[in-house]
Amino acid sequence: MPKKVVVIASGETERRSLPYLLSHLKAEGIHVADVRIPPRNKALDVGMAERLIKASWFEDIADPPNKFVILVDTDGKSPADILRPFRERLPQQLGRGIKAQLQFAYAKWHLEAWYFADISGLRHYLDRAPGGIDPSKPDEIENPKLHLKHLLSDRAYTAVVSEEIARMIDPLVVAQRSESFNGFLQAVRNGTIETND
Repeated sequence: MPKKVVVIASGETERRSLPYLLSHLKAEGIHVADVRIPPRNKALDVGMAERLIKASWFEDIADPPNKFVILVDTDGKSPADILRPFRERLPQQLGRGIKAQLQFAYAKWHLEAWYFADISGLRHYLDRAPGGIDPSKPDEIENPKLHLKHLLSDRAYTAVVSEEIARMIDPLVVAQRSESFNGFLQAVRNGTIETND
């Protein structure tokens, strides 16, 4: 039976894109059942993560998730500092009623940086080379959303565009080049991540 995983993330871009970036895990017996995000563009904090986890758990109490993975954007700040409140407070706030495993992961800036790790896939989507970016260091790209907006020229960058790009990206290439994406994959699989301070 596949391991049922629910990802808790910050917004619509993640909700639409992450299923494609994780789809290869089906071959490993991991079923990403859902990506839950805060309603009405609210921030993802510990309280919101708790509410999203409980909603997911009790909606399908007969077949609840085996694991929840909390994915946060660190905006270039220390991943350990950003994840600390989630790691310290969330297990206590959930109590013993929810028997799923909790894992924590981060995108160093935003998940858009992960797209730059697969220059071939991004080039295929853009129909041109995304010059000036080192694909071997995607986690070092400050404000990757702005880079994508510039590359898209007249086209607006939306969650739908992010989903379209995610369909073209090879997650195995991204995992080789992005420490944060690889850590996220390990959290979804079953491991723990080491944060790079």
